[in-house]
Amino acid sequence: MLRKWYFAVNEKGFRSSSPLMRVAVGSALANTGLEPICLYNGADEAHVAQLEAWGARVVRHTSRLEAHLRKGYGDKYDVFSGHWLRVDIPWIEQEEDVILYTDIDVMFLRQPRVWLRPVYLAAAPERYRWRWPHFNSGVMVLNLPRMRAVYDAFAATIAKRMEGGWTEAGHDQVSYNNFFKSRRQPLAHAMNWKPYWGVNKDARIIHFHGPKPANILHMREGRKPPMRETYQKLWSTDKEAYDHYCALFQGYLEA
Repeated sequence: MLRKWYFAVNEKGFRSSSPLMRVAVGSALANTGLEPICLYNGADEAHVAQLEAWGARVVRHTSRLEAHLRKGYGDKYDVFSGHWLRVDIPWIEQEEDVILYTDIDVMFLRQPRVWLRPVYLAAAPERYRWRWPHFNSGVMVLNLPRMRAVYDAFAATIAKRMEGGWTEAGHDQVSYNNFFKSRRQPLAHAMNWKPYWGVNKDARIIHFHGPKPANILHMREGRKPPMRETYQKLWSTDKEAYDHYCALFQGYLEA
């Protein structure tokens, strides 16, 4: 049984991400037995206090790869540093062998379950349910002893990637797919269910991959600026499902 759930945020992204994290933590505490643990890269004590007030345990952390990441990202590193904190979870978590990691734009509807321990990691597809082997790193079940065993090799590929400078697309997901594409186990779709797939009564984790509830509200109210075109296409795929899951989101946000 999964006992610990990790997510990550950096100081610069905290304010805009607060509603998402509040719902993620609140829904996890309401619907699962998971312990929420936030990896936080920053120095703002108010952020830490807020996370703890919501019910998360905060672990302050700076990426072991910071020097390489700063070289690749340049002055944008502080904006995107939170993406890379997950890479160090195998060294941060020493009690559990298997843990759940998610991005902050998730909502828990019931206890996550994994029937088989992954060799390294288990993850679901991204945009299309049938499109393998590319996977979405926004929800992963990690086998920490095995991830520790390949950490140095994985870190070396990230460092090499950053030598050429960072490009806009992909962040850490590109590195996870490049290194683990042939080593990952499939994760049930219900563990990383996207609203544009429709309403699923068996979904355990809803992942607002693409448009977030705030984006949907802007579109519904006709406010500017509009969503980027890719977000609009995803929303248009199943607006009723987005309405369903955004209403649940709003309920947790107001709880």
